[in-house]
Amino acid sequence: MSNTIVALSTARGRAAIAVVRMSGDDAIAIAKQFFSPFPSKPNMLKVGTLKTEYFDEHAMCVYFVAPHSYTGENTVEFHCHGGTAVAQAVIEQCLAHGAVMAQNGEFSKRAFLNGKQNLTNAEGIIEMIDAETASAAKAGANLLENKLGKRIMGLQNELLDVISACEVALDYPEEDLELPTVETAQKQLQSVLKQLDELISTSTLGKVAKYGIDVAIVGAPNVGKSSLLNALLGCDRAIVSDVQGTTRDTLTESVNYRDIRFNFVDTAGLRDTTDVVEVEGVKRAKIAADKADVVLHVTDDPTDRSVYPTIRPQVRIYNKCDLFDNPPCCVDSLVVSAKSGDVDVIKETLYEMFSAGEIENSDLLITNERHLSCLKLAKKQLVQAIADSKVATLDVVASSARQAWETLGQITGTSAHEDIIDRIYSKFCLGK
Repeated sequence: MSNTIVALSTARGRAAIAVVRMSGDDAIAIAKQFFSPFPSKPNMLKVGTLKTEYFDEHAMCVYFVAPHSYTGENTVEFHCHGGTAVAQAVIEQCLAHGAVMAQNGEFSKRAFLNGKQNLTNAEGIIEMIDAETASAAKAGANLLENKLGKRIMGLQNELLDVISACEVALDYPEEDLELPTVETAQKQLQSVLKQLDELISTSTLGKVAKYGIDVAIVGAPNVGKSSLLNALLGCDRAIVSDVQGTTRDTLTESVNYRDIRFNFVDTAGLRDTTDVVEVEGVKRAKIAADKADVVLHVTDDPTDRSVYPTIRPQVRIYNKCDLFDNPPCCVDSLVVSAKSGDVDVIKETLYEMFSAGEIENSDLLITNERHLSCLKLAKKQLVQAIADSKVATLDVVASSARQAWETLGQITGTSAHEDIIDRIYSKFCLGK
């Protein structure tokens, strides 16, 4: 890792400031060749002149000495005027003096390899960058702060206690040592299993925090599904007309409500038809409903008590209530008027249905599919270890427990394969 790498760390395009980052053994020496006066102390921004091939740039420079930097290496940052041409000229000057272009995520990967972060920290950075709601950003921040990493290391330490005790009993049977009993091993493994279950159980809320709630709007033609979508979004997104079958395809749009993202899917009216295009629309409507987290079954008939055939949770929506003589009052039903636009009761109902309010008070949520997969595999291995402890010898118990320890280590990176590490950091943008 002797190469000194360079990349733009801020977004490309017109902006007030652009930050060019350089990291590696020679970063400071390279920067001194074209920035002056160079800062006399680390960690302090210094105003100066940055000479490029094309012009002299009035910029600022700061440097960090290894290992006290983000990457754990010598690092220099140039804060120059924003814009494509200026930043590119600074990068070219770094390249001309010996630096090489960084790969996606290479700064953060070096931080991992130098012990400055673990994989959960890195994935927290990605989730914060990708977050579109405050709840998603909070979940990413918890990863970045290593809350999951600390929990995982705690569980690994508990497993190591079991493994080491079993191995001592096997390696030194003649020594006068306090050897573990099968009951003790089972109790420790059960404790770890319980904590794994608690972490896994947070993944439902974690999905809501990160991705939001997928809501399919279904019903017969002309019951006001598209009008309802427009009211929920607060804008005219879907075409509305009196002609049956106006909506032929699914239309997905998202809106944030109390820091939770709702992904609404408007669908074609459900009816028997010979129109080939409409038949395909009905088919897609049913697929959208099957994939959704919840179904809004819309009707404009106050006497309608039908239920949409789905295993998904559903809420019956009586639309066009401004036309009702006697508004219906049914369990699991809401009475609204898309025409008036007063539909926040739907959002609030969905918010409460998925316990989204608990996200704000949650200290740690599993939002990452890779983490969830590892936790479930570790649970399976622990269940096997507990079963082994009832019928097998301590060496078999230790082997199953060690498998779970290694699986948990894939979350933080202590036992992750190189291809997993490469895949994670490849998701980063160029200058991160």
